[in-house]
Amino acid sequence: METKTILLLSLTLLSHVSLSTSFTPTDNYLVNCGSNATTSFTPTDTRIFGAESTSQGLIFLSKGKSISLKNQNPSPDSPTLYNTARVFTTASSYKFSIKRNGTHLVRLHFSPFKVQGFDLSTAKFSVLVNGNLLLSDFSTKVVVLKEYVIRVDDSALEILFRPVGESSFGYVNAIEVFSAPEDFILDEGAKLVGANGIEVFKNLSSHVFETIHRINVGGSKLVPFNDTMWRTWIPDEDFLVFKSAAKRAFTTRVPNYQSGGASKEIAPENVYMTAQQLNKDINPIQPRFNITWNFPVGSGGVRHLVRLHFCDIVSPSLNMLYFNVYLNEYSADSDFDLSSLTFHVLSSPMYVDYIVDSNDLGVVRVSVGPSAIGGPLKINAILNGVEIMKMINPPGSRSGSKNRTVWIVVGSSIGGFAVLCLIIFVAAISCKCKKKKLKPGRVENEAWTPLRVNGELPAHAIAPQDLSDNTETETDGGDGSSSSEIRNSQVFSQLMNNDGR
Repeated sequence: METKTILLLSLTLLSHVSLSTSFTPTDNYLVNCGSNATTSFTPTDTRIFGAESTSQGLIFLSKGKSISLKNQNPSPDSPTLYNTARVFTTASSYKFSIKRNGTHLVRLHFSPFKVQGFDLSTAKFSVLVNGNLLLSDFSTKVVVLKEYVIRVDDSALEILFRPVGESSFGYVNAIEVFSAPEDFILDEGAKLVGANGIEVFKNLSSHVFETIHRINVGGSKLVPFNDTMWRTWIPDEDFLVFKSAAKRAFTTRVPNYQSGGASKEIAPENVYMTAQQLNKDINPIQPRFNITWNFPVGSGGVRHLVRLHFCDIVSPSLNMLYFNVYLNEYSADSDFDLSSLTFHVLSSPMYVDYIVDSNDLGVVRVSVGPSAIGGPLKINAILNGVEIMKMINPPGSRSGSKNRTVWIVVGSSIGGFAVLCLIIFVAAISCKCKKKKLKPGRVENEAWTPLRVNGELPAHAIAPQDLSDNTETETDGGDGSSSSEIRNSQVFSQLMNNDGR
């Protein structure tokens, strides 16, 4: 039955696969680095990457020493775009003229190969975009595609490649720089979710973001061919904590995009035409449980933008769907009502931006579960898509969370005050002893106890338990890697595999 459902879903979505040309970026630079020829990327991404150099010289490279390299023995499966590279032996930069200020996407392609005494897999370098440090001491032995979202307020965007060490070098195979729609990252409306509850998070576009996950929940893999922003979306199955809790939902109807809601540039139609909903069949009498996904993001305690996509494709009528949203087991939205949020139009796409720190395991946990509102017919919860982006602090800002910064400042102040008091105390005793000519006596040491940070979660912030009471922990993968590291590498491989294979 499951196989038939997946086959029907795939056939249905194929009817909606088309190359959309509705979005044309004002700024649109696609560079085939190290080459004097144009080429496309893959069969599913037919955009033309222009030559980096011509008979008049290098087009975008503005400074530094570099050479162009060509792979003499490329793999048959490797895109032609990855057969050449620009190698930097000193700090070098590309500069692109910007016609319209605002949010831009920057994609950097890295595909190492060996040629002419250079082994690109041994390169070690940093990358900065308009002064923002995006990659530090970067090195890779596999194909990597890095995507960043950054606001540009200047007339130019500069990408600087800086080798680490005198004998090292940097490189890049291809570069994409193009402007995003004006509403791609909004300054207002984001919610900061954590132990202190829900707070308003402003000036979202002032941050730089690195894309970590882009998930088509309940659906199949989507390739750049049918995404107006040329993105790849992967299925959610590998991230489900308890697969039996979820049931696929899909529709053949095109989403009802509304002004003020999501657009095709926020997410393509196919993302909103599929979803995961509560599998009430496993417990029809008391179907109150959560669907939970664990997304590995690397380090713990790092701030992320979590964009959740919703579209009510499961309700027969309005006001039938109320559910709760949790992030890292903190309540993010209660009694979530898609009908009122989408102007009382069914199958109308929308999204919500949340800001959350990854947990101690380096995971962002997303859960949806039923609300207490309504009777048995209204017990359900859905999710259509997930995007997770790591937040990179802008220049001049302090790294780490606000709470940690405050703790360091307060702790330093208290420590300094304590030392000062101790010095004064010792000096006073010394003077007193000299005056009275008393013999030195025993002085009791007073221990200075540091302030304690309560790491326990408040009871009201804990989400309802999943069907599985087991807590997922990292396990050894056999080669010394943790299970989360293995899963993360698989995800990156899928994100980089834009040819759909």
